[in-house]
Amino acid sequence: MKPRYDDLIVAVDIGSSKIVTVISEINDTGSTTIIGIGKSKNNDGVKNGVVVNINAVVEALNESISEAEMQAGREIKSVYVGVSGKDVESINSKGVVAISGHDKEIRKNDVDRVIEAAKAVAIPLDREILHIVPQWFSVDGQDNIKLPIGMVGTRLESQIHIITTSISSIQNVNKCFERIGLPINGIILQNLASARSVLTNDEKELGVVLIDIGSETTKVSVYQRQSPIYNTIFHKIGGYLVTNDIAVGLKISTTVADALKIEHGVADFEMVDDLEKLQIPVVGGRSNRVIPTKTLVHIIKPRLVEMFKIIKEDIEKKGYLNNLSGGVVLTGGTSHIPGIDLLCQEVFDLPSRVGYVKRLSGLGDQIASPEFAVVNGLVLMGFDRYLPLQSSSYETRKKKNNESGNTVFDGIKSFFSNFF
Repeated sequence: MKPRYDDLIVAVDIGSSKIVTVISEINDTGSTTIIGIGKSKNNDGVKNGVVVNINAVVEALNESISEAEMQAGREIKSVYVGVSGKDVESINSKGVVAISGHDKEIRKNDVDRVIEAAKAVAIPLDREILHIVPQWFSVDGQDNIKLPIGMVGTRLESQIHIITTSISSIQNVNKCFERIGLPINGIILQNLASARSVLTNDEKELGVVLIDIGSETTKVSVYQRQSPIYNTIFHKIGGYLVTNDIAVGLKISTTVADALKIEHGVADFEMVDDLEKLQIPVVGGRSNRVIPTKTLVHIIKPRLVEMFKIIKEDIEKKGYLNNLSGGVVLTGGTSHIPGIDLLCQEVFDLPSRVGYVKRLSGLGDQIASPEFAVVNGLVLMGFDRYLPLQSSSYETRKKKNNESGNTVFDGIKSFFSNFF
């Protein structure tokens, strides 16, 4: 039977260097298969995670989406979009209510009310809530409850993680998709999508830092007890700094420098032989220049150390550096550099690893590397949202989702309603 359009999950990751579109098909068995992938350069449309040229973004979107549609043989009807932004902020807020039922059993409306109470924080007029993520509940002083519905008590308390961004940045993203005639199912912070893709439940329970190093921005998230407690984005800190350092240090173009970084970049001296040499193309067709490979390490390592120190100092300043037994997980394109995990471990004094994404079936192997963590996570979050995994069959899942009605959060905040 020909799959229905509403059985497609489409993810679009808008980055500073590229736009990636992934089409995933939900099968009759309730699993998801990647059937189309499209990529396009986005060098002029987005700077530091913010849309600065709508026409350029629209052009890149059309190219990426068309490529994915052609490969999948399907027409896209709606999308999930991953974004960052120069002014993303996150706070943790508490709320408390009296349990309303005569039998004092906690019901969904009690959970709704305590979330609303926790949401009652002052948000500037030029900002809006992008996500609300429940962290824990407390019933009559009993803490760290994840699902209070059905419990009995008199006092219900909650703590939630609120992520906000500027209204204008979201409006500009919406404008891009309006221009190409595609509705947006949800706008998702790239930090959360990366976390969904690469972090394990054990890491999130123990406490973990996720560092997603993109081209022009670095996204940082801290998780403890399964929930995010801090999300931020560092602007003008990304892989392009390493590329520029190589270009300046070796007096070559940034194009050649980026290729050297990708093909020969190493962050640990012990991983390079003293006698190993590199040939560097010289502008103008002259003979290639030969340098020791360790020269590249001398350039790359100090910049990465500086980046990790800035991130560590920020996390420490916010008071989140303790209780991180899960260590540090690195993802994003720059995490491909061999030895970067060892360098991160040295700076943070925590176990560190490179986070590879949860592999999806079909064409999933084509987006299995760390640079595709965001778009992979968007697919998984879309799958979580519409097909609760605890249901026993595809039709049951569809029916359950359709009958659920309004969830605790509407619109772009509804991705986390399955916490309840």
